[in-house]
Amino acid sequence: MSKPLFTSDDEGSSAGYRNIRDAKDGPLYSARFRCEYYWQFFEKHVDNEFLKEFRSNVEARYWEMHLTTSLILNGHDVTCPKPGPDVAILYRGQRIWFEAVSPGPGEPGHPDYVAGLGTDGVFDTPNEKMVLRYLNSISEKYERQYANWLDKGYISKSDAFVIALNPGRIPFEYADTTPPRILQAAYTVGHQYLTLDKATGAVVGSGFDFRDNIKKTPKPKPLGADVVQIPTGVFQDGKHNGLSALLCSRVDAVNHRGELDGDYQLVPNPHADVPLPATFRFRGTYYAVQKTGDGYTVTPQKNDLPS
Repeated sequence: MSKPLFTSDDEGSSAGYRNIRDAKDGPLYSARFRCEYYWQFFEKHVDNEFLKEFRSNVEARYWEMHLTTSLILNGHDVTCPKPGPDVAILYRGQRIWFEAVSPGPGEPGHPDYVAGLGTDGVFDTPNEKMVLRYLNSISEKYERQYANWLDKGYISKSDAFVIALNPGRIPFEYADTTPPRILQAAYTVGHQYLTLDKATGAVVGSGFDFRDNIKKTPKPKPLGADVVQIPTGVFQDGKHNGLSALLCSRVDAVNHRGELDGDYQLVPNPHADVPLPATFRFRGTYYAVQKTGDGYTVTPQKNDLPS
């Protein structure tokens, strides 16, 4: 018998969960309808803790449900065995694992903590700290969990592996940058710059700064404390070749963005031991990469239909 996704049990529930559950109209009511629709497809794939954790951490668990339902409704047969990554499909003979993660703002007082809007209403979007939150999640999933899953035989070295990030819990992450933050984590690329003609002031060129690390500096910095440099470019460091691709989406239960997976950003790893199949797509943007000299050319391709 099907279990309800929303219940009257308030124990351990978050305000976000209760707001969606109790809504009678408007966007929150639409969010509840959408969640319950996805639940029809996702329920049989959940682990024993899903309903409890959906109440307490609706954002992270919604992302897992959204991703899995997207794969199902795009025609893929999914498996969600536990323990192991969240969901797998078999695509043209290649098994692809997806692990969903929803990074938060970090711990207050830590150098990569992304604080919300100040009481004075003035803020500066801390882009580098936000990229650090991406890198932290990738590190946690890849260096710890992925290695453990391989060691215990839950997944095979011949399987493709994708880390799927939803950074919507990070303050100010409702809009992206140029280049997208997922590319700033994947490659040694920093801010965009423009070249101006001195005489006319016209833009005559543009490019992107090289950035292979982000300084992680405590504030205030204790006397004698070292500044830690966190490497970027996980696709280029030779340590993440088991990572086939990165996926990013900012969708949440309330702020739905068009088609089911219409805002997905899919970034294949050009150095992957097991490459993501070249024809695999979601709706959204696919970042095709080509090695050019000592660098890379990354071309965004819009996709209206999945593969």
